[in-house]
Amino acid sequence: MKRNIVLIGFMGSGKTSVGKRLSINLKREFIDMDDFIEKREGMTVNEIFEKKGEQSFREMERELCRRFAVPKGKIIATGGGVIKNAENVENLKKGGVIVYLSSSPERIAYNLRFDNSRPLLAGENKEKKIAALMEERKGLYENCADITIDVSDMNLDGTLKEIYRALDL
Repeated sequence: MKRNIVLIGFMGSGKTSVGKRLSINLKREFIDMDDFIEKREGMTVNEIFEKKGEQSFREMERELCRRFAVPKGKIIATGGGVIKNAENVENLKKGGVIVYLSSSPERIAYNLRFDNSRPLLAGENKEKKIAALMEERKGLYENCADITIDVSDMNLDGTLKEIYRALDL
């Protein structure tokens, strides 16, 4: 069976958009972990954070990562914080190749300028929060990635070309 292609990166880096296109182009099933959890729980990630807490959401992520430890040829877009748990990374690596979509804080802020659904960015100073969270997570993303692609100045087609080249597809 083909290994999963696991997309990691900060929120707003394009994991879902890239994952959907990869799925279509490679004729593989696409799973967006946040969407999967939202559908199963019947509430948004924001609502899960508010009503059940971040710890409960992170346990839901862990459960999914355990399922993805088996390679099934899926395209998987993870939530931005999935890499904060070493067990998640270990399970995702077992089943697939991890592609880190790296981006600049400015590009992330631009991509998320109209998005008010991110619980970790709620309130004032969205750009400052983005920069701080990115700094906190950057090393984790880099350490668990098999492939890193800087998408700061790339459009979707350019990103896809880089992934195909890196994965020799």
